[in-house]
Amino acid sequence: MSFRSLGGFEKKILSQSLEGHRNGVVFGAMYSTTPEEWSDDATLLTYKDSRLNLSLLSRTLAKMISDHVELFTTINEKLEFAPVKEIKAEEVINAVTFGSYKDEFVNCRFGAPPYLLRHIFNQTTFQPGSGNVLWQIYVVDETLVVFHGHDVLFDIFSAANFHKIFLQTLNSISKSGSKLSTIFKLEKAVLPPFPKSIYDNAKLRLPAKAADLFNLQTQSFFKSLYFNAVKKPLDYINSNPPQQLKEYRTRYADILRTDNNLCGTTIFGRILPKRLESLDCIFKQQNICLKSFVCGITMLCLKPIVKNYTGSITFCVPVDLRSSLEASSEFGMFYKDIRVECPLSLIDDKNFNSLTVYNGYDSSAVKMPEKDPGYKEQLLEYQFKQVTDHVVAALRQRMKAWEKFGFNDDDIKRMKFGSDDTATNTKLIQINDVSDIPVDAHEDISGKFHMRELNMTQSLKPGQLMSLSYTHSEKGLDICIHYPDGYNMESFVECFQSFIEDA
Repeated sequence: MSFRSLGGFEKKILSQSLEGHRNGVVFGAMYSTTPEEWSDDATLLTYKDSRLNLSLLSRTLAKMISDHVELFTTINEKLEFAPVKEIKAEEVINAVTFGSYKDEFVNCRFGAPPYLLRHIFNQTTFQPGSGNVLWQIYVVDETLVVFHGHDVLFDIFSAANFHKIFLQTLNSISKSGSKLSTIFKLEKAVLPPFPKSIYDNAKLRLPAKAADLFNLQTQSFFKSLYFNAVKKPLDYINSNPPQQLKEYRTRYADILRTDNNLCGTTIFGRILPKRLESLDCIFKQQNICLKSFVCGITMLCLKPIVKNYTGSITFCVPVDLRSSLEASSEFGMFYKDIRVECPLSLIDDKNFNSLTVYNGYDSSAVKMPEKDPGYKEQLLEYQFKQVTDHVVAALRQRMKAWEKFGFNDDDIKRMKFGSDDTATNTKLIQINDVSDIPVDAHEDISGKFHMRELNMTQSLKPGQLMSLSYTHSEKGLDICIHYPDGYNMESFVECFQSFIEDA
């Protein structure tokens, strides 16, 4: 009994996961009914009434799972989405505890502790045929809930939607009740509808000549990968007795998964509400968006570590398509990646120095002499505008293409048919913007749970320089910078922080 087979793009994502090249999205949030406060001698029992005990967690998840088919879905040996027969609370709820509230505050001040993120991305894996669902949560001291969803069924917007639905469900149930050991049992004779893959839509057509999107080498690679890395092992599993399955799956995982760097260094920060208001004014005044602003600041902050300006930086910006689709779900994959290649020449000082007249925000402004105290500010202003104008134009053009061509969109073609990015000359920077999803309604209702300290990030992918992920919270815009451990990015982080504070 299954829902449907995995589509081509879904198999591609699963293959990358099995090879250890990606491991989903993580979104954490602190839940509480009381204001944030603590003292050195405070114990966890002091705040017991405002915390997420196992009773609340299990009953909330039970209601959520019964209402959303993706939450009780697994992938079987035939590479099909299929329902699980039951879910035990202990299978999806992982508890982490600290000795005092102060310890928790220090470790989880801006969200999930870095060592927990490393454990999730580097140690928590999914295997087809395991019978496990494609998500789980980590609960730190009954207050921090960290959702981990696998890419094949949960995009970054799904992760935000999980917390939005979790909060709504949590506040809709009674605070009193027994904890549930089993939070789901499949009792329906007829399976509920399961979302179709938008990447296998009949309207998605591949042109006869499209070497940049799909060539024979790429086709051969994925065909070989499927038969040797997925189909053969699963055929072997199906032909062996049950007692050998666990042992073989372990060896299967060890062979495919080498040492990886799915989790690197994570830096959490926040743009405060007042600063965010001033930025909103700039966005409206200059006709730019938050995504282009982040791209512009990122490019400028990379200047201290750029040695050669002949290359480029490519921003990968996922865009949520749910609002423009007739049939979609709050979970699943309903997005497209927009790639914006930004030449490093946009931030090369030589190009500005060659100008005789500076046409920045003020068209009448004359370029200042290099020795003038205001020269540096004018230089950065010019370069920032160059980048943001370039990014805004690209984003708008790609969204117009989606509106015009729908599923026959070049971005979706590239996602489904394009080769991986490990051998490209450009560096990729992921921009995960979920600020449009109202995760917390911020309703001031006594006794109801609220969220704070939101943070999210994805596992690092091959060829990725870094990712910047952000979302709105009651305290402003929560941001996570995530980059490989081997990179010396301290100067970038310091520069980024100063730009955000002084913007």
